[in-house]
Amino acid sequence: MDNRPNLLLIQTDQQTAETLSLYGNPVLKTPVLECLAERGVVFEYAFCNYPACSPSRSSMFTGRYASTIGVQANHMMINPAEVTLPQVLKEHGYQTAIIGKNHAFMEDTKTYYPGEIVDREKASVLRQVFDFVRLADHGHMVDGYRDDPESKAAHEWSQTCWLSPMGHGTNPGRPEKCGTYLLGDTMIDYLANQRDPKKPFFTWLSFPDPHTPYQAPEPYASMINPAEVPLPPKDNFEGKPERQHVAYLMDAMDTADDELIRKVRAIHYGMIRFIDDTLARVFAKMDELGITDNTVVVFTSDHGDSMGAHGLIQKHNMFYDSFTHVPFIVAAPGYQGAKRTNHLVELVDIMPTFLDMAGISIPPGVQGKSFAPYLRGQDYIPREYVVIESGEEGEPLRVSDITVRPEHPFDGRYFVWCAYRDAWVGKGKSIRTLEWKLNIYANGEGELYDLVNDCDELHNHFENSAFTNIRSELERKLLYWTMEKEDRLPLNATVKLNYSDVKAKHA
Repeated sequence: MDNRPNLLLIQTDQQTAETLSLYGNPVLKTPVLECLAERGVVFEYAFCNYPACSPSRSSMFTGRYASTIGVQANHMMINPAEVTLPQVLKEHGYQTAIIGKNHAFMEDTKTYYPGEIVDREKASVLRQVFDFVRLADHGHMVDGYRDDPESKAAHEWSQTCWLSPMGHGTNPGRPEKCGTYLLGDTMIDYLANQRDPKKPFFTWLSFPDPHTPYQAPEPYASMINPAEVPLPPKDNFEGKPERQHVAYLMDAMDTADDELIRKVRAIHYGMIRFIDDTLARVFAKMDELGITDNTVVVFTSDHGDSMGAHGLIQKHNMFYDSFTHVPFIVAAPGYQGAKRTNHLVELVDIMPTFLDMAGISIPPGVQGKSFAPYLRGQDYIPREYVVIESGEEGEPLRVSDITVRPEHPFDGRYFVWCAYRDAWVGKGKSIRTLEWKLNIYANGEGELYDLVNDCDELHNHFENSAFTNIRSELERKLLYWTMEKEDRLPLNATVKLNYSDVKAKHA
């Protein structure tokens, strides 16, 4: 029997940390996640490395930044030549599974770059690195249930909320026929019947919610009273990059009132509570099977959703915490440490941490930092800062370039702005400490926020001479980070003479 720990990565899609009571939300209760936190630790400051699905997931599974692996936009997948977490775990005897949304691994043998895969046996392609694959789509389509009439009806109804920026509603389907519940059923079946109990498992339980479409069945759709939902403070865009105003207009947020924003937030919260209730069934099965005490569980999300903050909805090519600050709860066997920590972590840290916990060497080129020593109560030096990247090369759209746009938040003629390639044109990098955040954009724009006195990021000090020293210090750190994180691959094996060998020989 292999006694190495099981590894369970539970990931939601497009969920900001502040949606949970564990991060201060006053109206949404998630008792299952709160119980998970009681036997583990809540990382208060965890961040994605790119505020969009595919780049975030791809960097997470390679432990390498999006700029390193060349996944600089949504719908670009992991280069099959990259070494990935499930690939390494599988090679070292783990049974690997994906249950839910993918949006990271290619599903065929076509390469990321033009040409052919040199070594097909070692390519990081979906069905080669995962032993068990059950995929799900946004809405309610889950492998194994795609022909179920009720699930199909729930899925078709959900698509009515898909096309417009703030489309939302109550799905008439039964919860038992909706995607979140079905993913719970799939996970339970995997644990009980599909996995090899003689092997440790790595499972990516990947919920497509609470990403759009914003809709949920009852009782979740009306579980949260919109009148009690808190609203973020107003942002007047003064001194902010123009891309923020462009997104505000292109999603017709200038026509959305507070009542509408509260309603959408309430549905979003209901979708999260549905996930929490589903996890109750999953964790109960783990208890029944006696595997809870030997399973490392990480709960997180791939990026956030602004949900009205800064006059924006969904995700965008920006670095506000509403887009980048993600929930991060870790329960590990034997953990006896603090229940909360302000140590900074990034999603690229998941790969080296899981490998470390499994006793597997971390591959060359991995840029994340294992926090396994912290979980073991060993000496651990936390990150001084995190870095987040976003955007493609080119000049971002300006307000003067807008000639057509949605007339209101339910106008479905143009789809949502964050789905357009143009919305992600304009590269940027963000460096964030516990006290400050500096965002630098390739077109010369910038933002500097005093997070101690302005945690809502409303007042941009980028051009304020009183903060020149802080800005320069962060720019210097970002420069050093950029040099340090230049790709370490391929390793240099061309020179055979090393001075350290000479010293050792003649010592």
